[in-house]
Amino acid sequence: MNKSIIIIILALGLALPLLAKGADIAQSYALEAQANYVGSLEIMRELAATDASEPFYQVRIAWLEYLLGRYERAISSYCKAISLRDNLDAHIGIINCHLALGDYRPALDAADSLLAQHSGHTQLLGKAAYAAYMLKEHSRAADYYARIIQLYPWDMEIRGYLVNNLYLAKRVDEARAEYRLLKKYFPQSGIVAQYKGVLE
Repeated sequence: MNKSIIIIILALGLALPLLAKGADIAQSYALEAQANYVGSLEIMRELAATDASEPFYQVRIAWLEYLLGRYERAISSYCKAISLRDNLDAHIGIINCHLALGDYRPALDAADSLLAQHSGHTQLLGKAAYAAYMLKEHSRAADYYARIIQLYPWDMEIRGYLVNNLYLAKRVDEARAEYRLLKKYFPQSGIVAQYKGVLE
């Protein structure tokens, strides 16, 4: 047999499994887009079975479990992904699961721990603030929101949350100062309407 033909056959033999895997991943995304999370998850489980050392598959499995409302299973898959390769996506995924379960203390503790390394990560700050708010630790929530405002001073939704938590924490003077800025820049905010008779 011609040497060049043999090389082509060998190359195809190596490439076809990769192409098939790519097609499977694409199909998984397509099914997810159609809200067929079970079908999408089945494909990812099959892929994970062929490569148990691939952390991405575990992150994606966890995400689909999350979409299905199976939060404990999602946490398990996120933990498996972290054991294969430590990654912030999986840590944030675990926090999301705790929030969905109403487990606000573990969510807050996890976010706080990660913020020690990623102090300016606004997604972590927002999740920590929300967890603190749900735990009625309003002063702590306000501090997290204030850190976001330092980075993004024109985020008026966050400034509204800051006003609300400062007031609930009885830090009225600070709440009033933030309220004035919110009213100046975004007078249509629901927080402005809510606190109009209180902070003016």
